[in-house]
Amino acid sequence: MKRTRILLTKPSKNYKNYIHLMITETSTDQDILNIVKGRLTLRKKTTNAVYKQYPPEEAVQQLEQLSLEYQAKGYSEEPESILDAIKVPEIQVLDKAKWHYEGEFPQDLTRDAAYTATGMFITWIINNNWFTEDIEQEFHAEIEQVKKRQLMGAEFYRKCLDGVFSTQELSDEIIPFVNEYLDIQNDIYTAEDYVQTLQGDKLTFYHVANTWENYDLIEPVIEQRFQQFMARI
Repeated sequence: MKRTRILLTKPSKNYKNYIHLMITETSTDQDILNIVKGRLTLRKKTTNAVYKQYPPEEAVQQLEQLSLEYQAKGYSEEPESILDAIKVPEIQVLDKAKWHYEGEFPQDLTRDAAYTATGMFITWIINNNWFTEDIEQEFHAEIEQVKKRQLMGAEFYRKCLDGVFSTQELSDEIIPFVNEYLDIQNDIYTAEDYVQTLQGDKLTFYHVANTWENYDLIEPVIEQRFQQFMARI
């Protein structure tokens, strides 16, 4: 039976380094290998993730190969349940553009493409007034430009948030939904909805054009997910 999730840890003096390898299956011929690295202590964990796309069988091979490479460096397998006992910091980084363009990023694209997917989600956040009052006040002009479709969400992400999207900028009411929907370890937004709605026959999800037409396609999908989430709580 093929494995699609492996947790590896390596003890240090005051913490454990960990590598969490996970395959996210998609409806296309490219699965996503999530490589989440960080540190574990009794009270918190840090996370830094990169994503790589492979055909399904190759994704499994890459996961197993990476596991062996890390074990050769002193890492050992542990049950994933140990992560559940760790308190996650209140402020969570949901995405960083550099995670993408410093990772396995298509050479035929500029760095601007690393902002597109999260930029579209940020557009939904802006249109529904889910940023904190501080962000609303500080970037009032830019937020109004996004609402009037004079500024793309990707550009707002780059210009106003410096390519870092975290729960710190969000109203308390929306954080539970965003944490679930953009969860690094189970990314529903990018790995499922964004890919299935917009990628089509494009080489990667990075090749999706940053257009209002594409935003109009993904917006109702996000909204439906939100309404489903609200119906459960």
